[in-house]
Amino acid sequence: MLEFQTPELLRMPLQELCLHTKLLAPINCSVVDFLMKAPDPPPALIVKNALQMLKAIDAMDLWEDLTELGYHLTELPVEPHLGKMVLCAVALKCLDPVLTIACALAYRDPFVLPTLASQKRAAMLCRKRFTAGTFSDHMVLLRAFQAWQKARSDGWERAFCEKNFLSQATMEVIVGMRTQLLGQLRASGSFVRARGGADIRDVNTNSENWAVVKAALVAGMYPNLVHVNRESLVLTGPKEKKVQFHPTSVLSQTQYKKIPPANGQTAAVQALPTDWVIYDEMTRAHRIANIKCCSVVTSVTVALFCGPARLPSNALQTSSSFRGDGLSNDSSDSEMEDKTTANLSLLKLDEWLHLKLDPEVRNVSF
Repeated sequence: MLEFQTPELLRMPLQELCLHTKLLAPINCSVVDFLMKAPDPPPALIVKNALQMLKAIDAMDLWEDLTELGYHLTELPVEPHLGKMVLCAVALKCLDPVLTIACALAYRDPFVLPTLASQKRAAMLCRKRFTAGTFSDHMVLLRAFQAWQKARSDGWERAFCEKNFLSQATMEVIVGMRTQLLGQLRASGSFVRARGGADIRDVNTNSENWAVVKAALVAGMYPNLVHVNRESLVLTGPKEKKVQFHPTSVLSQTQYKKIPPANGQTAAVQALPTDWVIYDEMTRAHRIANIKCCSVVTSVTVALFCGPARLPSNALQTSSSFRGDGLSNDSSDSEMEDKTTANLSLLKLDEWLHLKLDPEVRNVSF
């Protein structure tokens, strides 16, 4: 047993720590230099990685100064990317479902993992029942919480949790976090108001529209995004050539029972209806990257809600300007396909995320 408890500076999320450090540090002192003065400072490299992530989500500018979004995120009691997700939900008027999802992600998975193999399968089937055909772990969290709320109003929430392998204590914590986060949004005076425009009813106008809810999720999850390679049937990321779904993700489970476990991941990727997947967390085991809490999203959603808030002037390029930049394209003898490719434009959202668009932006492809 440790003689002293690990300092809170080393236990709290670094991105959140960096945001609050910026409020405390002197003007001419960088976040890294300021934190290095602590008795037990976090590793400088990890701090720099956290700062890069804050810049990627527009919480900080290139000079490590807080943006307007960054100042708002310091007021919310969740990690910055979840705070951004909630603020985007306010703008998109789908606050209630995103509030639930954000609080579940901020705390822990409400599903209990059984020890017996037979119960593990039953637990996964419970998860799949909550997907409603959406290919989304986030939908599972949302529908499970909504069903639990209804069971609680009917007075049988404990039996509901036992039946669906859910933690009653975790659900109660999520309720408290929702109340706290919503209270903070109301206290700000600009996001959720007591009456009139931006009241609680107004900011939930689109709460039943899953496409709009996913747009808020994409805005908050970026840059946690992987692409589906349809040729090799693998998931790829900016730095990872092969990514797999975590076993607890409903996307890792195929609809076909007779597929061997060794081919399960390939079958799961092949079954995905779109070419993009957002995720909450990536873990590595034996050099294999696994992603947890995933949802499939469309190319149009990625194009609209990923990347920085302000794109550089050269972000959108015509076909003539990017034809020789080394972009990989399948060769074709078809004159029709050549003409189609010639009319495409290239949208560069970041160093990895490049999208091809037709002139009228009716279709987006990788």
